[in-house]
Amino acid sequence: MRRSTKKDINLNKLKTGCSPCMKEVKKMELQISNRKISEIKINEIKDIVSSMFKKD
Repeated sequence: MRRSTKKDINLNKLKTGCSPCMKEVKKMELQISNRKISEIKINEIKDIVSSMFKKD
């Protein structure tokens, strides 16, 4: 049995992702709607992040 070499994969540099992840990204983009990060209020950011972990 051969031992394969371990590849380090940087998930931040991948061009594609799994469909559940891509779905969540699209939801977040709709909620942010092309605003600058500085324009988004902290409470709104908390709501966006917490919505990722809610079960539908």
